Amino acid sequence: MSTQLYGIADFVKKLEVIAEECGEKKPKEAEQKDEFLRTKQRMYTLLEETRSNIHERETLLRKRGNCYETIQKGHLIRQHLEELNTSFSKLQELQKRAQGKRMTGAKKEEHQARYQDIRILKKHKDEVQELSQHTSAGLHAPAAASGAGAQPSLFGLRDAARGGEESARRLLTTEEQEALDQMKKRDMEIDKQVSDLGGVLGRLDPLAREIGSSAERQRIKAEALGTDVEDAEKDLESLNKKVAEVLKYEKNTNCCCQVFLLIALLCCVGFVFQQLQG
Repeated sequence: MSTQLYGIADFVKKLEVIAEECGEKKPKEAEQKDEFLRTKQRMYTLLEETRSNIHERETLLRKRGNCYETIQKGHLIRQHLEELNTSFSKLQELQKRAQGKRMTGAKKEEHQARYQDIRILKKHKDEVQELSQHTSAGLHAPAAASGAGAQPSLFGLRDAARGGEESARRLLTTEEQEALDQMKKRDMEIDKQVSDLGGVLGRLDPLAREIGSSAERQRIKAEALGTDVEDAEKDLESLNKKVAEVLKYEKNTNCCCQVFLLIALLCCVGFVFQQLQG
């Protein structure tokens, strides 16, 4: 069963159209997966490592008994089991947060698929814990009576370990393996979609940077133009002051000329009047 993020295909197509219209750029690395997918992937890794460590510890106990390596393996197994429990609680918390959000269509299907992931992971986690407990219990149990000719073993652990070999080697049933393969396939599809989206965004990123640089250049030009306008306003004010001074000077000059003309006219009239009297 494959799932897709709701509307992701249309969104990727739109971004690709924008990228083609604006110019193709070099792709960028895809965005990281969300916290749920990272935690789930970590749990699957821990499950595989824990199973492998349990089998390796069992083999070491059969060959060498209780030694430094087996103790170290046991400590590592306990650490992995604790991390599995912590990661599982984290998955449940993330799912509870997502449950409070509004979901439609494919998003709801993805939500249900994650519930199924949690159930399957819980089943695998419980099986690994039971496998570890069963192996430990079998290794610490007294060796079964096998006749007087039974060979001695260090701390009585080797024969006990052989009794739990078949159970310890059980990995996954066919149904569980199919469910695990489906989840891995779905995760790969989601990763591919996120990678495609990251590639388109990466191609658009240089274009956005170029637009930002162009806008910055236009801003600098606008600031320079504003400075020129301010200087022109200052020059215009200075010119207006000079024109006002010239007009004022011209007005005073006209007034003086009129006074001189009036005096000359009076002198002429007086001279004519004097001639007429004589």
